[in-house]
Amino acid sequence: MKKLNRQLIKATNWALSGLMALVGFAGCDRFGSEEYGTPNADYEFSGKVTGAKGEAVPHIQIKVTREDQHGYAPGIDSVRTDADGKYNITFNHFPSESFSFIATDVDGALNGSYRSDTTKVEITDKDFDKKGNSWYAGTAKKEVNITLKEEELQSE
Repeated sequence: MKKLNRQLIKATNWALSGLMALVGFAGCDRFGSEEYGTPNADYEFSGKVTGAKGEAVPHIQIKVTREDQHGYAPGIDSVRTDADGKYNITFNHFPSESFSFIATDVDGALNGSYRSDTTKVEITDKDFDKKGNSWYAGTAKKEVNITLKEEELQSE
C-alpha cells in the first residue's frame, strides 16, 4: 500500500509539472520578446528664433529638457540656430507630454545681446504623425518658434 501511494504521488507530481510547463509556455506568444526594454519615442522639433522686432537671431543655443525631469535631459544634444535663425533638433527619448526649450545667447554681443528664455512645449497625440506600438510610441513632429527680448545694457 505504501509503495502504491508513492507511485501515485510521483505520477501526480509528473502530471502537474507537465501541465504547469504547458500552461507556462502557452502564455508566451510572439509579444513575449518585447517584455524587456524601455518605452521610447522619436521627436523632431524645428523652428525659428527671432528678436522682438521679428528679425532672425543666429547663433542661439537651444537646449531641450523634459518637464518631468528637472534639469538637462541626458542624451539630448543642444543645437544652435543658423544664419537665418532656424534650428532643427531630432532625438529619441523616453515619452514625455511636455518639454522645455531653453534659448540662450552664447555669442555675446556678436549678433546683439538677448536674454535667455524658456518655452514650454506640450506634446499631444495629434503631434505624432507615425504611431508606434508596444514600447515604441512613434514619431512626434512640432514647430517651436521662439521670440527673444534684447538684453538691456546697464550704464555704469
